[in-house]
Amino acid sequence: MGIRSTLKKELMNLDSQGLMTADDVRSYLQSQLTRAKDKSAQHFNLIARFNAHHNQIQSGLPAQESTLTHQRHRLFKEVLYPKSAVQKWLSQQY
Repeated sequence: MGIRSTLKKELMNLDSQGLMTADDVRSYLQSQLTRAKDKSAQHFNLIARFNAHHNQIQSGLPAQESTLTHQRHRLFKEVLYPKSAVQKWLSQQY
C-alpha cells in the first residue's frame, strides 16, 4: 500500500467505523482463504466475483451480490464495505 492510500485510509478513519476499502477486502479474503487448503480455483473465483461486484458498484450499475452491502465515503467518494457484511458474505460462500 502506498503512502497516499495509507494517508487517505487514516483520514477516513475506517478502522474505528468497521469499514474496509476494496483493497482491504481483497487482503481479508486472501488471508481467510489461505487457511482452507486445496481449493485454489474456488479462491480465485471468489476474489474474481468480488472484483466484478466492486467494478459494477464503481461504475454505478446495480450490485450482483445482494448480501455484500456497501456505502460511499462522503468526502472521498470511495466505495467502502462494512466488515460484518464481508464476513457474512464470505461465510455464505461455503
